[in-house]
Amino acid sequence: MTDGDPNAYIDRKEDAFLDDLRSLLAQPSISATGEGIDSCVTQVRRLCLEYGFDEAEIVDTPGNPAVIAHAFADESDVVGSTAVLYGHYDVQPATESEWQSPPFEPTVRDGPDGEPRLYARGAGDNKGQWFAHLCAVRALRETQGLPTDVTLVIEGGEESGSEHLAWLVEEHRETLDADVAIVADGPIDESGRPHVLLGSRGLLYVDIEATGANRDLHSGNFGGPVPNPATAVVDLLASLRDGGRITLDGFYDDVRPLTDRDREVLAEIPFDEAKAKTDLGLSAFGTDPDESYTERLLTRPNLNIAGLDAGYNGEGMKTVLPASARAKIDFRLVADQAPDDVFEALSEHVETNSPAGVDVELDRVAAMAPQRTPADSPVVEPTMRAVREGWGVEPILKPSLGGSVPTYVFADALDVPCLVVPYVNADENNHAPDENIALWCFRSGISTTVALLGELSETALD
Repeated sequence: MTDGDPNAYIDRKEDAFLDDLRSLLAQPSISATGEGIDSCVTQVRRLCLEYGFDEAEIVDTPGNPAVIAHAFADESDVVGSTAVLYGHYDVQPATESEWQSPPFEPTVRDGPDGEPRLYARGAGDNKGQWFAHLCAVRALRETQGLPTDVTLVIEGGEESGSEHLAWLVEEHRETLDADVAIVADGPIDESGRPHVLLGSRGLLYVDIEATGANRDLHSGNFGGPVPNPATAVVDLLASLRDGGRITLDGFYDDVRPLTDRDREVLAEIPFDEAKAKTDLGLSAFGTDPDESYTERLLTRPNLNIAGLDAGYNGEGMKTVLPASARAKIDFRLVADQAPDDVFEALSEHVETNSPAGVDVELDRVAAMAPQRTPADSPVVEPTMRAVREGWGVEPILKPSLGGSVPTYVFADALDVPCLVVPYVNADENNHAPDENIALWCFRSGISTTVALLGELSETALD
């Protein structure tokens, strides 16, 4: 450790950091198939140790292994707060023919905005984001010293639903003791400004299958007296909504009311409604007169029909009465709603509303609880200051991520506030061809973590 500016150190070492990130991205780690998982987790542990963590352990789980790493403050008399930083090393599959450059051959080239970007599977989701934490720890170790304890949790099953993350955190709860959890995942705001998210919406994904007769039938010879599973599914889906409201018994009972501060936060979120409509080719959004787009998206639960399949879908005509029909639906849940309760209410609704002669089965595919840190939590302002310093612009505070990431695990198991602070550009193309991270975002993320650890060392959250 030497006296010096960590950001100046980052500037000097940025090329070396990028080289190591390229090496990490070149290693496949596809959770859906298991390809490269063992090699990648070994690489993650090695990088943690090389970048200044005092301990790094590969931890077996019922699924893919994880890495838990600890970096202890260089001064023993830390009076501030400590952080758990979360990310994942697993990535989505990639079809090489759909990419301009091979997905596991990291390539730097100019993006649509003319700024250089690093293209590779996992660049934005999520290796590039948590690797910024490693770079920050190394920069502090080599200059001012690490001002507070840091724990890093990198799992290998996020792209498969983080099925075993709760088990991991509960099993290692004592070693993960901290004052705040930070998740660097997802993109920054479409405006190009960074944002701080107070949590994320939850998820309940369900497959619905209705079966009737033992084979497809001629609709003229059998239609009418023979129940139609496709009609049953359509009617069932329709019965789940009344206008914009979901009709399940008790669905809204546990929805956390918005506070005055929540409404202030919502009002300050920039959103160009006209531009969004034009971009999406829509004439209107499905919002009520008393709610904004951002309020509807970020703070209210939703039911989405994700897929429908029944009968004949080819060209021309086939007058068939299908023997079965299927639908895929997902609920996005908000703070204090429980996926278990929603699934139970859905099961009761289906049992009550299914017609005679049709058997309707539900398959609970995935679930993730919602989580939202109060907007007046003492961790919010230090985090906003750190993001402001790291990016050089005023960040946007938002009540929630519209999607779902497992922030609830840390909030529930560790009883700490949890925030989402993304480090990647809005057009990262995560889960899609030509996934990328803008180099300026990567650099800003490193500086943000440096600033955040400094802020936490001076902030008492307990």
